[in-house]
Amino acid sequence: MSVGNLLVAQGGGPTAVINCSLVGIIEEAKRADSRRVGRIIGALHGVNGIIEEDLIDLGKELPSTLNQIYEKPGAALGSCRRVMMEGDYDRIVETLKKYDVRYFFYIGGNGSMHTAHKVGQAAERIGYELNVIGIPKTIDNDLAYTDHSPGYGSAARYVASVTREIGLDVAALPPPISVIETLGRNTGWLAAAAALAKEVEGDAPNLIYIPEMPASVERILSDTSNVFDKLGRVVIVVSEGLKDENGNYLGGVRSEAARDGFGRGLPGGAASYLAEQISGKLKIRARSEKPGLAARSGIEYVSTVDQKEAYLVGMSGVKMALKGKNGLMMTLVRQNKKVYRCTVGSVPLETVAIAEKVLPAEFMNEEGNYVTDAFIKYCLPIIGGPIRSFPVLRGRKLVRKQSRTKESSQVQESSLQ
Repeated sequence: MSVGNLLVAQGGGPTAVINCSLVGIIEEAKRADSRRVGRIIGALHGVNGIIEEDLIDLGKELPSTLNQIYEKPGAALGSCRRVMMEGDYDRIVETLKKYDVRYFFYIGGNGSMHTAHKVGQAAERIGYELNVIGIPKTIDNDLAYTDHSPGYGSAARYVASVTREIGLDVAALPPPISVIETLGRNTGWLAAAAALAKEVEGDAPNLIYIPEMPASVERILSDTSNVFDKLGRVVIVVSEGLKDENGNYLGGVRSEAARDGFGRGLPGGAASYLAEQISGKLKIRARSEKPGLAARSGIEYVSTVDQKEAYLVGMSGVKMALKGKNGLMMTLVRQNKKVYRCTVGSVPLETVAIAEKVLPAEFMNEEGNYVTDAFIKYCLPIIGGPIRSFPVLRGRKLVRKQSRTKESSQVQESSLQ
């Protein structure tokens, strides 16, 4: 079994609960036998901090500070989206070896799991004993082989809450059509979560479109017109990566400079594009809304279930590493019971690296414009309870009392004399 120091880093986009996993790792490492785990090291700004040796001692942080970090949005250590070169992995291992790191934890999404896997391979090539564990994190919920990813539950709660609030605003004072755009380049998990806002038929959202099910502008306009004819208002939710029938992003690609760490173009503007199409072709006023990064670290909407599970995968990762396990990503495994409960499992990093989990077909209706009850059943338990509900005025019509006739007034006057 490895004996040495432990290093943790955070990669990719932050979430509302990424620091819960960090605290889980630190606290479990502190509980470990000091003869097994020496110093607890944090790398600032992901793998950049390892390569540049920008490291801090996490073992000296006070318990009170960790309690506050547990509730903090953003990545407490700082993150990065470094475009990795082949030589970078060897440089990372050199730094880990220099600081006698035997346990390496990387908290992140698909790209981070790929990086962790490559670091493990680089260490193996030179015969350096290193236990590498990936800790899942993403609001997109697109990490494969886990029931859901820490970070998704809180972002889903945010999207549902904002959709309900925008729906009430539209009902109160139209513009009668609002198009809301969520994050999600290739998957529609976040857009689908907007459905949790609906309490009764007619509530927002009325239509949902996701990247997994391409939709032509003409079909969206037809769906929108049908809903508007019935309700006089429409709230539409779309993923930023929504594509048309030809596979083109509806909002186009932002710019050649806007690319991710793997050189892929980043979409954006689907909501504004559709709002323009609706206004221009249906002649109905429409506007777009794009909460964007607010969904990523909105701590006021955090799911307590999400927090606990994020902490759990971090803590369990340390336990696995101390048992000599290596090259794994921790997963959440839903138990088939009436009361929601997830346990922690694991999957090889080489299996999950770059793999992408799309929204299953059974979670969307045949028309491809709304979710099914199966999705609601899946998503509702992980957002930490029902979102805020608002009362509705009873709406009793005020009836003006009829005035008395002249004859009845005279009768009443004579009886008083």
